[in-house]
Amino acid sequence: MKYRIFLAIALLILLLFPSPAWAANPSQIVKLQNTKTCQVCDLTGAYLPVSNLDYTFILASDLSRANLVGSSIKFSNLSRANLNGSNLSHVNFTHTKLLLTDFTNAIFDQTDLTEADLTSATISESQLAKAKLCKTILPNGIESNRDC
Repeated sequence: MKYRIFLAIALLILLLFPSPAWAANPSQIVKLQNTKTCQVCDLTGAYLPVSNLDYTFILASDLSRANLVGSSIKFSNLSRANLNGSNLSHVNFTHTKLLLTDFTNAIFDQTDLTEADLTSATISESQLAKAKLCKTILPNGIESNRDC
């Protein structure tokens, strides 16, 4: 009985606090940082806060549960990326293409989406309520100038 309780607690801790070392492929993180390109990469749970990822191409890559707090990802293309459950607080996505990107359960707190293209992205209105929208193409194709 004690063994089962211990195992359940250990599993719960691992699920709630995954280690970045167990998640993202380290060689693909290095590739991204050095070449600014990573297509179909496994960056699951990547720990990249306050990173300069301007002018990057991270197409169809898995960034689920990534920590990108305070990062700059301007003039980039993250189309078809999976950002499910990622922390995108204070991220600058100015002029970034985010077409068909999955933002389910992602955290948007003061995220700058100025002139970003979210066409067909999976994102809720409540997530967008906390983001800056200026000349932003929403998932339905309509431009929002709410915060210009």
